[in-house]
Amino acid sequence: MASPARELAGIEERLQPGRVRQETLLRLGELFESGSVCDPGPDGFLEGRALLMSASGALNAVGRRLADWRMPWLGKAFDRSAARGVNVFAPWARPWMRALWPSYVPERELADRIEAFRFQTWLGPSAAGSGVTVLKIDYGREPTNPMLVRRVLDELVQLEDGVYLGKALIRTTSSYRQVGFFRLLAV
Repeated sequence: MASPARELAGIEERLQPGRVRQETLLRLGELFESGSVCDPGPDGFLEGRALLMSASGALNAVGRRLADWRMPWLGKAFDRSAARGVNVFAPWARPWMRALWPSYVPERELADRIEAFRFQTWLGPSAAGSGVTVLKIDYGREPTNPMLVRRVLDELVQLEDGVYLGKALIRTTSSYRQVGFFRLLAV
């Protein structure tokens, strides 16, 4: 049995932000790889939550604080029969959207939500080359999406009934780069 001082030193080491972040990224990657294909794919609204940005530790810390404080992204609404869907945002997100993409017109603006950034879905191998079959959430096939949004490709696996883990990727000149993880829950 380790001495209390040695145990405390081990705890301190595990609490280093860089180590926690790396361990979390590794574990999310393992969970993603263990997920199953979404077949049939989700249908209707799924509540979303951004989990971790993998681009930068500092950027992730800022993103997590903003998400914990007030996250405008509420989730995704899927239309399984049409193999498409939209992202769902809180109504107060509209000024931010106008500032970032002044000419973009959301799909629908309702009293309780904004539906924006349409996507198409299809099954295929993960862009990470792991051989996992995923549900692709493809924004690039929708010409009304802003250019930056069209570079995004989300991949989704099912962890259990009604629980999904997503990986956000961004297209570079020759491949895709992972930028984060998110979860979706059937409500």
